[in-house]
Amino acid sequence: MSFLRKLCCCCIKDNEISVDENTRLLPKSDGSNATVKKVESPFTVYAFGVIPPGLHMKIIQDDFSKLGISKIACGIAHVLMLTETNFVIAAGNNEFGQCARNPEEALVANDEEPELQDESSKNLRMTAFNIDKFKITDIAAGCYHSIVLVKAEINYNNTALAKPMVFGHPMGCGFNSNTSKHEPTEVIIDGLLENISAVYAGQMRSMAVTESGKIYYWGESFTGTKQVKPRELPLPHPQSIKKVSIGKMFSMALTGHGKVYTIGDNTYGELGLGRETKNSFTLIEMNTFPGHALDIAAGARHGLVLNNDSRLYAFGDNSEGQCGIQSARAYLPVEIQVKNVMSKAKPEMIYCGDAHSALVNSDGELFTWGDNTAGRLGIRGSMSVFQPRIVEDVMGKHIVAVGCGGLFTSVLIGPENFTIIKKRGTVERLIPPK
Repeated sequence: MSFLRKLCCCCIKDNEISVDENTRLLPKSDGSNATVKKVESPFTVYAFGVIPPGLHMKIIQDDFSKLGISKIACGIAHVLMLTETNFVIAAGNNEFGQCARNPEEALVANDEEPELQDESSKNLRMTAFNIDKFKITDIAAGCYHSIVLVKAEINYNNTALAKPMVFGHPMGCGFNSNTSKHEPTEVIIDGLLENISAVYAGQMRSMAVTESGKIYYWGESFTGTKQVKPRELPLPHPQSIKKVSIGKMFSMALTGHGKVYTIGDNTYGELGLGRETKNSFTLIEMNTFPGHALDIAAGARHGLVLNNDSRLYAFGDNSEGQCGIQSARAYLPVEIQVKNVMSKAKPEMIYCGDAHSALVNSDGELFTWGDNTAGRLGIRGSMSVFQPRIVEDVMGKHIVAVGCGGLFTSVLIGPENFTIIKKRGTVERLIPPK
């Protein structure tokens, strides 16, 4: 029997799509203890780049923009949006069922080739679904797979544990077979006796973090093989985990005390530990930048760290300018000279796509740099950009969230009474100012 319950299939009209991670939208407080209300003011979500191909921008349909989006996650060319009404809206590339639709439904009339993007025109197909009898508490999107974290709606004695469910490409999902699945399938973590607090996905890898700070991963291993059973990535000593960010063959973890740990391949300097370190298959503390970290972001082969002095550091591959520095690659973190382009404003939030990067500063402006193929930076043209440059298309608009997919950048625009609230330097939720 299927857990999946579809709500509807729709099309977006003319203009744009969306992305972002670690965000929560809450309406203006009325002084009560209520935390969720229907958001009446529409939110506009822009996407620049390959989603779908050939379009510079798309705008989400008004009906969806009023649902109250609590989180947005993006893969290489698909988007998941979690609503306050416990539905997930999925759109974009569904080649492997990562949008929770049967890919065979996209076959053209002569049954020759599937429509990889599910669109032959400017309309982008969207599907809303939920998991029967479960509350969806988190979502994540990898290259060609997706994760939802669910918990039983009826929880006797508070004993039910949250569990991840995956769908899409068999590598990213860690399926034992080579067959993709479009219906959410539970991931069993042997011996787990505590709640999972968050799930993450990137490239062909999946991760889950428990309330005590344990990290489990499955899907593609750091050597390129398939890890079917979730495996723990032990830290040197127990500590809380604020965020995980997943690159192509490496990953990053940010602790509650601002320490950064990296693991995986260091061919391009992705670990930020220096040229002498080749590879590491255990988490190693990255103590090669000053201060402590407030935020992290991992691209395919590069990473960013924002420290407590609002200084931004990059390391890894810079072949497309994604590090915003002078050299072709950096084995140790190098500071990005953002003062040259932002005056007195300071970076507050950072993001990475496969080969591009983005930040939002204290003035609410969006800057992007790196690979600009198909206009994924939101900057006209297709030439790579080697230092942060302001995105003029969203200047003067109230940015409440940003996300980088593998091949695109997305921006969530909202009412002026919504603002980004940070907890220990990372976005926890979006609430209006008092």
